[in-house]
Amino acid sequence: MKQQTIKSLKPIETAIIKLNIIGKTPYLSEPMDMAVLELYDKKKSKQSYKKDDVAEEDKVKEKYYFTTDGKKGMPSRAFYNAMIRASTYLIDKKEGGMRNVREGVIVKGDILPLEYSSEEVLTHWGRTAGMTKSPRKIMRNAFNDWKVQLEIEYNTEQLSAEQIINILNWAGFHIGVGGFRKEKTGNYGAFYVDV
Repeated sequence: MKQQTIKSLKPIETAIIKLNIIGKTPYLSEPMDMAVLELYDKKKSKQSYKKDDVAEEDKVKEKYYFTTDGKKGMPSRAFYNAMIRASTYLIDKKEGGMRNVREGVIVKGDILPLEYSSEEVLTHWGRTAGMTKSPRKIMRNAFNDWKVQLEIEYNTEQLSAEQIINILNWAGFHIGVGGFRKEKTGNYGAFYVDV
């Protein structure tokens, strides 16, 4: 059997950039409600289930993300998703568009340590799903004057450091992170890159 020799490999050229993100409006922590997940699982497997009767005042006490060492944090994927959405404003489809960011960027870490000056609980009103659309109280933990550090690895053949910063700034203005953010017709979770 003839052995083939590999003549040329094209290495992926990457770089890492560390950026300080500063919140312009409060960040609302909004992890998935575990009671809702449990209810969904029981419905899906056709088990009997009890209606969720936990008060929002009790639920809000658990609406946090925590780092591995127990500090309050925020998910890195929130910035990754915001960058993907914002890339449509800045990168032409002919140049790769959204795909360049979705496939050419890695935001390192899972839950990132969150720094903030103060914390409060905000109450808003929404509507339930289904036919009745009855009002429901939504309570979220809000972090004021927040900041977080991002470490981003990116493919230098697709993106530059300047493009990463521009995309993040546009993401901070147009999309936001967390609950009731700009993308979801709210006015929270706006941010910018401190350069």
